[in-house]
Amino acid sequence: MKARQVISLEVEDKPGVLSRISTLFSRRGYNVDSLTVGHTHQPGISRFTIVVQGDERTLEQIRKQSQKLIHVLTTTHLEKESSVMREFALVKLEYNEDTSQQINELVDLYGARMLDSTDGALIVEFSGTERKIDLVFEELKELPVLESIRTGKLGMKIGK
Repeated sequence: MKARQVISLEVEDKPGVLSRISTLFSRRGYNVDSLTVGHTHQPGISRFTIVVQGDERTLEQIRKQSQKLIHVLTTTHLEKESSVMREFALVKLEYNEDTSQQINELVDLYGARMLDSTDGALIVEFSGTERKIDLVFEELKELPVLESIRTGKLGMKIGK
């Protein structure tokens, strides 16, 4: 049975790493649902969080093949029960007398942060589980959204 799986790769911060990883995925016919990359606390090390669809066998193939790539240090399967996973969204909304109450209620309900208010546009930051961000985007359908962007998952195993 195919399910969404989350893989974390720690890699050396070197030119071409992203290209090698994306080539591996496309060559093997793996579809990436989301990809998030960022620096870690260790200089020269970045972490990829990749969401793919596949069964356990496919996931194991992806992990083994990724581990063979130059500059890949570790590969980890992030399981829902033993990991913390979050997504983020920035949303620019038309903010005026007609929309302010509904937007303020949405911000309070989802614990969002207002980041900027300029020229009748309000930029709001939402963060939480994938389900929470899905709910936010459902509610945003009723508001005048000017622009939005949503990250893929960020994930980390719990414990040491």
